[in-house]
Amino acid sequence: MRSKRAQIIGAAIAVIAALGLAPAAHAQASPTGAPSGADRGSASDDSPRPDRRAVAGHVARTRGQPEFIALGPTAEAAPTANALLAAGATQIRRRDYPGLGRVGQVFLLPRGLSLAQAQALLSTAAPRTRFDAHHLYGYAGGTPRVYAPALVSGGAGCRLPAGRTVGIIDGPVDRGHPALAGARIDSVALMGDARGESPDHGTAVAALIVGEDSGSALGGFAPGARLIAVDAFSGMGTRGRTDVELIGAGLDLLLRSDVRLVNLSISGPANAALADLLSAAAAQGMVMIAAAGNDAGRVGWPAAAPEVIAVTAVDAALHPYRRANTGPEVEFAAPGVDLWAARKGGGAYVSGTSYAAPIATALAARLGAGRTLTTEQLRRALRASARDLGPAGRDTQTGWGLVQGSGC
Repeated sequence: MRSKRAQIIGAAIAVIAALGLAPAAHAQASPTGAPSGADRGSASDDSPRPDRRAVAGHVARTRGQPEFIALGPTAEAAPTANALLAAGATQIRRRDYPGLGRVGQVFLLPRGLSLAQAQALLSTAAPRTRFDAHHLYGYAGGTPRVYAPALVSGGAGCRLPAGRTVGIIDGPVDRGHPALAGARIDSVALMGDARGESPDHGTAVAALIVGEDSGSALGGFAPGARLIAVDAFSGMGTRGRTDVELIGAGLDLLLRSDVRLVNLSISGPANAALADLLSAAAAQGMVMIAAAGNDAGRVGWPAAAPEVIAVTAVDAALHPYRRANTGPEVEFAAPGVDLWAARKGGGAYVSGTSYAAPIATALAARLGAGRTLTTEQLRRALRASARDLGPAGRDTQTGWGLVQGSGC
């Protein structure tokens, strides 16, 4: 019998087909008949688990136990499963990513088998497969503050031709919001029903890119573009969290739907399996822009990946957001502090690198990123026009500086 999670994914496939998009890879129940991860517990659960320090932080769980994910080429899927099952692991589910040429498999490890030991085991049995804790990723949003006007020259309202498409992997989007009236948006919920997850974050991100507000207060920076919004948060059972498996499913769906420019306003810990997914997507021409995160620490993932352009937030006075992560991975800054953005019932003042990233993504869409510009070409174009904010040249707080609009 199919697991509850597999049934939900099957329903999502029908929605995707109705939208005319490529079908998303679906989850499969494990051969052992173990329950799916739809009933995951809180990441703060203190039940015994292997290699506790190695999986510290937000980790997906099944029956209170931390999950681990193996991500590798299709040819190594069977050797991976065989090696881990022989060592006493329990396979929870499998998900194929045909567009990326990868297979993801989620396991529970037995007592006595640590993460490091499992990685060593697979280094021989499946050398190209990456094995890591199944980390959760949260919205890279922050606390609302005071309004600040947009700082990007060229501003919002530059209408893009109908052929431009942008993808986001985020939470649900309220397509009925006034700021999105008339916008061309296709929404896909990977886990089905979106009622359990707030649409505020996804709606704000979507409106910053393709908002159609005639009064300009909530107008996007790339109206006219088509937006494919992948909801990777609904149905998780934990508000404001997604995981490696669903981020991969989102990348795979967008790739197979011929979307090559993607905004990722999410942030979390470094993860070997996620790194492989991002590398595979970049190898097929996907341009990815992500929020640096708001932990007042080092740049989070996926922004810290070398294939991804990391964006931080600044306020109206060009000061860096006080909670923004910093580090050598930061490449550009965009308005993201006390920014007026779409929210339930209208708008609200918001702060966070989550809201800076889509502005940079919209400007990238104007330049043709993912169509005529590769990631490296986009980096050079944004660098050439950026307004230097800190010490001369690139710095760890604002990168090369504030992104600038370059007209339509």
